[in-house]
Amino acid sequence: MSVITANQTVSSVPQTTEQHAVSRSLGLHILPGIFILVLFVIIAPLAMQAGLPPLIAVLGSAALGLAFQVWHLFHEGKKLNGRWSLKGVIQYNEPIPFRSYLWIVPLFLVPTFILGIMTDPIGKALLNLMPWLPAWFEVRDMAQLMQYPRDVLLLAYLLLAFPINGIAAPIIEELYFRGYLMPRLSRFGNWTPLLAAALFTLYHFWQPYYWITQFLSILPLVYAVWWKRNVRLGIIIHASLNILGGLLNLMLILGQ
Repeated sequence: MSVITANQTVSSVPQTTEQHAVSRSLGLHILPGIFILVLFVIIAPLAMQAGLPPLIAVLGSAALGLAFQVWHLFHEGKKLNGRWSLKGVIQYNEPIPFRSYLWIVPLFLVPTFILGIMTDPIGKALLNLMPWLPAWFEVRDMAQLMQYPRDVLLLAYLLLAFPINGIAAPIIEELYFRGYLMPRLSRFGNWTPLLAAALFTLYHFWQPYYWITQFLSILPLVYAVWWKRNVRLGIIIHASLNILGGLLNLMLILGQ
């Protein structure tokens, strides 16, 4: 892997790319997360009263948060192009040969997956230090999930978790956070991926106890997109991670 200097990093981004003020970038990163958090807090108790796991509430809230991100991207495209388009909005579209995906994706996917597993206990420990959070905030807690009928959990994963968290979220979040927001912080040079990863971590307000895990595990993915200026890498790695995590949870459910 070649070393990219700060000058090379800045110059490889189109000079016409708008640079966001830090305050604007902060707002665009965290507002969707606050929106998801508020919806989750409202919907989760209602879902549990109806006999449904809070996992369904967070997935539904996330879907609406993703819809906001899509709207903002196309809104920016309309201002830029005079029509509903993503032309000029999404950066980091530099092509790479197909064979490069075959080694770059595993190169960054494996450490991302390992870091997520290794730091997961930190998140659980931090959750225990946040007694003000209700237990249902940890929607992936298998002990809580197993209190619900297996058929309900299977439908939640097959009809909601995989389509939303496995496909929609990786595509939309990568376009929004890495394809749209990160290039507009490129004036920070080699610090840009670190800053982008930190802001993406803050976006996850509904999982504050996993911020350390989120930050450390997302760094390889962010650097992959930054290094190759290719948002498709982020989509593939992100989707692979979410689908693998969902499959592991599904296996645990089926094993009960």
